[in-house]
Amino acid sequence: MPNAKYLFQKAGIYYFRRRIAGYPHKTRPLMISLGSKDHRQSVYIVQQIQVEFQSMLNSFVFIQPPLPEELVRTYMSGQLRTFVQSLQRNTRMARMTGRISGDYQARAKFTKVALTAMLEHGLLKALPVQCIDPDWTEGELSQAMAVYDFERSEISSNDDLKTEFSTSTGATGNILSSREHLCQLREAKLKAKLAAFEAVGGSSHSEMDAILEEARGLVRASHGIETPTDEPLLPAIQAPDNKAPKAGQMLVKAPANLTNRMLVEMHDRAENAKIGTKSAYSPDMASTYWRMAKTEGLSDGVAKQRASDLRLFSLVTGIVDVRMIEQFHLSQYRDALGRVPKNFLRSDKDQDLTIKAVMARSELNPASENGLSASTMRRHFKSLELLLKRAKSEGHQLNGDLDVSLLKPKTKANTPAHKRRAVFRHEELQQVFNHTAWQGCLSAGRRHSGGTSTIKDSRYWVPLILAYTGARRAEIAGLLTDDLETIDGIPCVHVRANNYRGIKGEGAEIEKNRIIPVHPHLIDLGLLDHKGDPKQTGLLFPDVLPKKRKKGPKEYQKAVGKIGESLDDFWRKSLRLNLDGNPRALCMHSLRHYVNHQLIHADGVHEVTRFDLLGHIESGDAAGSINTSTYRDDTDVAVKLKAIETLKQVF
Repeated sequence: MPNAKYLFQKAGIYYFRRRIAGYPHKTRPLMISLGSKDHRQSVYIVQQIQVEFQSMLNSFVFIQPPLPEELVRTYMSGQLRTFVQSLQRNTRMARMTGRISGDYQARAKFTKVALTAMLEHGLLKALPVQCIDPDWTEGELSQAMAVYDFERSEISSNDDLKTEFSTSTGATGNILSSREHLCQLREAKLKAKLAAFEAVGGSSHSEMDAILEEARGLVRASHGIETPTDEPLLPAIQAPDNKAPKAGQMLVKAPANLTNRMLVEMHDRAENAKIGTKSAYSPDMASTYWRMAKTEGLSDGVAKQRASDLRLFSLVTGIVDVRMIEQFHLSQYRDALGRVPKNFLRSDKDQDLTIKAVMARSELNPASENGLSASTMRRHFKSLELLLKRAKSEGHQLNGDLDVSLLKPKTKANTPAHKRRAVFRHEELQQVFNHTAWQGCLSAGRRHSGGTSTIKDSRYWVPLILAYTGARRAEIAGLLTDDLETIDGIPCVHVRANNYRGIKGEGAEIEKNRIIPVHPHLIDLGLLDHKGDPKQTGLLFPDVLPKKRKKGPKEYQKAVGKIGESLDDFWRKSLRLNLDGNPRALCMHSLRHYVNHQLIHADGVHEVTRFDLLGHIESGDAAGSINTSTYRDDTDVAVKLKAIETLKQVF
């Protein structure tokens, strides 16, 4: 009986017995006792159970929303590129080696038949009868069925689909959380493969036309006919009808389906372009920015970071010409920064995503994984502000009075600025540096367990130096071996920019170059004898150098994080262990606040001495007095040493 196919009898009693699709065959089937030995009654009960069971399965299948169409389209595009490239290479090899034959062409024909059959009739166990051509020979029918079996087996591999989807879209496998998701990908892959087989053929006329045009260009060049070489980075395109251009104005327009990879190429060309001629002052954002970066003397790290910020603006808005930016584009950018995945562009897979695909992926992320921090958003807007200022100085006509300041996120807290970050108290520092990492640990890998070893590397020295200088983490972590100097007989730390990191506030001379005397306790502990790595990296603490990425876009290949960032986990755990969970949320930057606080209240330490030690731009009374803000030299090293010596020993 068809309606009783899930009926099973054991020891005279009837059961409902069914396997669940998608589970391995070795998994035991679901069995429910019907509590009856009567066959007719059992058939009736099984019919009712089948209806309820199917309803329950459907509710499980559709419990998750389907994958966003943008992600599926991105996956399909990636598969299409893969199939087309593979088919083109195979076809070229077959033709150019003479291996192409009737069998080769027949297999291609039957592959299209198999793919079409699966799209129209589903993944049946055998080639549907209605797809069989009655004119086929027995051999052709056999080959068609074999091709169908092969293609059906390939498309049914769920693991391959998950890997391909993750590679194409930059999404994680966790997003594929239902059978409906896998069915969406199967359908997309079948469509992409069928489209590739339909499209790949002989050399197209457009391809031959391009080759002929290149040949004509070579002929012209051989006859001494000059061809224009100073081409703009992007083609100048007349403004669309719905946008009124200024007299004689041609707008630079972004290509369709803009991706970060396209923008990186634009910026690379702009970075390497020569500056000088009038034609070189093109209004595209990449060229305008890199002219600014070169003339302003931005360090390599800062220049590349700001370029990345502006590429994200172009990706979000589709704008690559500074003259096309309007106020609503700035607002659009702000809203996007609040939604973009935090890890966007950390992987090379993100380079080929359109902004629609990026936002579709963000919808599948937990809320905690989306949106940039307020400080990062302020940096993005600062990059945009600098670009607009440069464009205006070059005479490019911008759209109205663009106001970036309206978009910068405000600080939510109403607490005074000096209370927003906790400041170490001296007794808390004593507790922290009483930790085993400074007083004796088991080994380099077990610093949080007591022992007899003292490992004097970056984890040991950097927090100590911060506690006695008030410098920033990256400033100390990125010191070179040559940055330990003796000036006027006093050992000093020379804080200055180098190839590994810049110095905050590069536009101010006092910030770029600071001399800080070494505290006597650091000398007693042996800091001056620390050799570092003078030959290879030149770093005083080479173990703090971030590890290089093997894959990813250029701006992320160099390092996993900022220099000194690798110390954070160790430092946070040290605080939790020695400060009873660290209830005041102290951090490494709290050491800088501690030194500043101590120097403010130290007797005999002038305010300008504190400024010169910490690298702050003068403010308050000192800034208001021309005597202290202008008519003076850097504070004498001996005076600075007296200020540093007011800091108490931490152990």
